[in-house]
Amino acid sequence: MFRGMAIIAVVMIHTTPPGQWQIFCKPFINFAVAAFIFLSGYLTKTDNDNWLKFYTRRISRVLVPYIIWTVIYSIPDIRSAGISALVKNLLCANATTTLYYIFVYIQFVLLTPLLGKLAKSPYRHLGWLMAPLSVILFKYIPVFGGIEQGKHIQLFWNDACLGWFTFYYLGLLLGNRINDRKFNIRNLTVLYCASLLLQMAEGYLWYKTDPAGCGSQLKLTSILSSSIFILLMYSVLLNRNHQPKSRLLCMIGDYSFGIYLVHMMFLKLLETFDLYKLIPYPINSIVVLAISFIFCYTCSTVFGKKFGRWVGLI
Repeated sequence: MFRGMAIIAVVMIHTTPPGQWQIFCKPFINFAVAAFIFLSGYLTKTDNDNWLKFYTRRISRVLVPYIIWTVIYSIPDIRSAGISALVKNLLCANATTTLYYIFVYIQFVLLTPLLGKLAKSPYRHLGWLMAPLSVILFKYIPVFGGIEQGKHIQLFWNDACLGWFTFYYLGLLLGNRINDRKFNIRNLTVLYCASLLLQMAEGYLWYKTDPAGCGSQLKLTSILSSSIFILLMYSVLLNRNHQPKSRLLCMIGDYSFGIYLVHMMFLKLLETFDLYKLIPYPINSIVVLAISFIFCYTCSTVFGKKFGRWVGLI
């Protein structure tokens, strides 16, 4: 169900209108990618007798779909710039926005043994500094300090997992019971509401300085809000007395990976139609989500679940 909520938020992020909509709408849905990364960490064991098998299983699960969908999304680039555009997109995850996060996931998979050791060490609290310090260094200082980053530094930051470190690390800690602390749902709710206001305030400051970054998921307040939201959902889902159930959300969650990969394709297609441009937000999000879900469900049903998994529809 949590995956269903997260993929709905992902689609809403990519269909949010530009401008001040970003300031006031994005704080409520910026938890999207953070939730997926958290779940990846939560479902990963830090103790493993065969890391090579772990790497092979986890990376092959996403690498084949990554290659397939990079080729599909690169077709316009190939037509205009040739095969070199495809090679660049494969190496830098430039074909479309969502493919970058597969790079992030693979990095976390590779780092899991080291992160497990850090999580169990006396220095585990240093893990919480990684994302905030990285965001300050690679994002805040260049924008607000007026310092121009070199091409290679930008390339590193654009493909690095550093800004998302908090969420995978949190998943490892909670999933492996390294931290089994219980959280008060009421207190988390209050903190979450306060963090949303802070995120809107920071979004407004970004809008005045760098409008393109005002709705980013990698702002300090976004990291704070997403962390609190994840803890809140974690606490709710662990509490059987308050555990919500939704068959629709579970079905959407089952096909979340496919929806994640294909929704940008349908969004780009729909944006070529004037009728779609008349659909107000967030109804346009529902349209994109519904088409993407139907496509993934139908293809997986017709061609089989095995095909669906290899192509990345499930």
